Amino acid sequence: MTRKIIPYLFLLFIFLSSFSICSAQIKHGEMLELNDVYDSAYGINVYDKLNRNIGGDSVRNDGKGYAQQGWIEDYYPNKQVLHKGYYIDGQLKAYKNFFPNGQLEREFKMTDLNKSSMTVFYPDGKLRSSISYSGSDVLKEEDYYSSGQLSYIEENNKKGGYYIQRKFYNPNGKPTSLLEITNEKKKIYSSKEYYDNGNIKEEGDLIYNDGISDYQKNGKWKFYDESGKLKEEKSFTKGEED
Repeated sequence: MTRKIIPYLFLLFIFLSSFSICSAQIKHGEMLELNDVYDSAYGINVYDKLNRNIGGDSVRNDGKGYAQQGWIEDYYPNKQVLHKGYYIDGQLKAYKNFFPNGQLEREFKMTDLNKSSMTVFYPDGKLRSSISYSGSDVLKEEDYYSSGQLSYIEENNKKGGYYIQRKFYNPNGKPTSLLEITNEKKKIYSSKEYYDNGNIKEEGDLIYNDGISDYQKNGKWKFYDESGKLKEEKSFTKGEED
């Protein structure tokens, strides 16, 4: 057991040490406008394609045919830092992006050799997203409206493949869709869908089908009209109505 832990800790120490060693030698990269890098739906996510840890497959070159290495900073025309990232073979291992006013827009960092996290903010500093990864798989994600209200939460099984929970909310805080596991061994879920007015639309159990990687209605389901009145009940077996 000890022999397995020592090489792991050694590699982790080398990886983390490289940040303090190289941080004193920062290369100046590009000068870019906010419009060149900002997406209204996802923020400053243009650098995410350089992040293999979350599925990116692009490589940043130095203009001479070589992959970028070490710390690089990109800037806005006002000289404010836009991006500061640590590159190995042209791909990002850790980085921060900033708005033109200096506010942190996102930060990605490794918490160990397999786990990492991404935190994203709105221009006013409010939290926009918080995501934790195992490899390139999302373990947990929370997204927020600009008001600070939770809009979405997703939590996955640590081995991947199926949800522990997945919930959507309106800006007023009312749920639109709730999915939560109730029996992890049998992969049975409680599922509820809602109308825009907040009244429940349908509810019942889902079962996760490993064979088709999908969630299927199972057992008795209840369906309601927009006033909340029960319309009908139906029974299902693995997605097929009885």
